[in-house]
Amino acid sequence: MVAVQKVVLITGSSRRRVGFHLAKYLIDHGFNVVLHGCESVASGEQLAAELGEKACFYIADVTSEEEVERLVEQIVSRFGRIDALVTLASLWKATPLQELKADELSKQFAVNALGSILCAQRVGMQMVKQASGGSIVTVGDWAVDRPYPGYLAYFLSKGGIETATKALAVEFATLNPRIRVNCIHPGNILFPDDLPENIRQSIESVTPTHHVNDPLAFCQAVHFFLENSMATGTSIKLDSGRSLSQ
Repeated sequence: MVAVQKVVLITGSSRRRVGFHLAKYLIDHGFNVVLHGCESVASGEQLAAELGEKACFYIADVTSEEEVERLVEQIVSRFGRIDALVTLASLWKATPLQELKADELSKQFAVNALGSILCAQRVGMQMVKQASGGSIVTVGDWAVDRPYPGYLAYFLSKGGIETATKALAVEFATLNPRIRVNCIHPGNILFPDDLPENIRQSIESVTPTHHVNDPLAFCQAVHFFLENSMATGTSIKLDSGRSLSQ
């Protein structure tokens, strides 16, 4: 019998950032990978071509029920299944408190919170139909418990991801006990290319283990959740202890 290759959707993976590293890692571990983006279409298509025949790219606005539904239908039409979802699509934009407007709050909440839940809901309902179920990994942020100035909209939108993860784990377990939902709160797993060296050093110095800028650690954590049959409704901080530092 030929083994069925698992299919993973990675939202927010149209640039050469964490999603691209994760895609390469999962392809090396036998997955077919669906990259996703909304605005960086040319980049997403280029990355999929670079990754080869086990990768493809689709476009969708994760805040739109109709577009998320269409995205799921496209993937199922192509592969016949979706075994895993990783919700990396997000907005991270600084806005001073005194300048923060309702539309900015709504925009970040729509992508970071609503978008994650819509994707988990629609993909999860496809997993309900599958005897093998599936695994969903949501992505929060290490600093939701230790917010820093200028990012109220971001932390508001990311703060509920862990609670949503627990609720989704319970909901889907009642529909198909082979569906699992877990959350990762990453720290500085991949610095922006244009981040000044003095800031890099500053971040490293306040991180207890001084271990930063390592997307492989994130990939390994995702893979653990995708493969471990008993982990559900839980979350981990992948921040090298930064949330513990004074």
